[in-house]
Amino acid sequence: MEELAINNKSGEVVLPSFAKINLTLDVGGLRSDGYHEITSVLQTISLADTLSLTRISAGIVVSCSASGVPDGQDNLAYRSLAEISHRLPGGICVEIEKRIPQGAGLGGGSSNAAAALKGADLLYAIGLAEDELLSAAAVVGSDVPFFILGGTVLARGRGEKVTSVSSLPVLWVVLVKPPFEVSTGEIYGLYQVKKAEPRTPRLLDCLEKGDREGILRALGNDLEAVTASLYPEISSIKQRLLQLGALGAMMAGSGPTVFGLFNNKEDALQAAGKLREDDAQLDVFTCKTVSAGYIEGGSNG
Repeated sequence: MEELAINNKSGEVVLPSFAKINLTLDVGGLRSDGYHEITSVLQTISLADTLSLTRISAGIVVSCSASGVPDGQDNLAYRSLAEISHRLPGGICVEIEKRIPQGAGLGGGSSNAAAALKGADLLYAIGLAEDELLSAAAVVGSDVPFFILGGTVLARGRGEKVTSVSSLPVLWVVLVKPPFEVSTGEIYGLYQVKKAEPRTPRLLDCLEKGDREGILRALGNDLEAVTASLYPEISSIKQRLLQLGALGAMMAGSGPTVFGLFNNKEDALQAAGKLREDDAQLDVFTCKTVSAGYIEGGSNG
């Protein structure tokens, strides 16, 4: 995995922009702002894009060679930098190298936005406080504040209220994205508020106790049934992951990516290989969970 950041004297910062999975996603009713109230435990994983930031005399330039990723003002990284532009002594050019698949429920665009904020702070040694970064992130998107903290995080409200919680034990992750994208807005629009007990409190309790089995039993995503009703492949992939030895499996975010959790790298790689053999159209990635300590310090833990 890449180092956290390289800040050299030529005025460049290079840093990873990690993906995420939801360990729980409890969805409540509509808020007055049109968003659903949610409670979710999110987890950083090692699959990552790379952002390269360089100083320019003035302005903000954002580019990405990947097909379908917007440049300029339509990119979330641009919008996040615009939020702190009054604090910047000069301009910034951002180049994004994509590895996180788009429209996958893995938070790639939101992660890029958060990484741009952190990178700008490093590039110009501004010394932005965490609450300043979080405030700017919340304006850009609901998932962006999570990526400012990283690791294992409780998100509330529309997702912008974030608190670090007890870390998830390191697990290997197999991500499986079918060959289509889903609309987050459409999935939330079809969601009917459930009456079942939320999973998040149980998961938080198990995380605090270090109860690995309890953690796996508490996994769940309220949106999974909605997306799977439109795309039955979601359920098929989930069952296949469990057949291949996943300790637990569920959909990430609003989908369509499904992830399986494994005890070790060997089991994860074996399962990933079989999934590729099953269907060459599936995008399959193997990675692992990443702690906040790793993200901040670059240590492998």
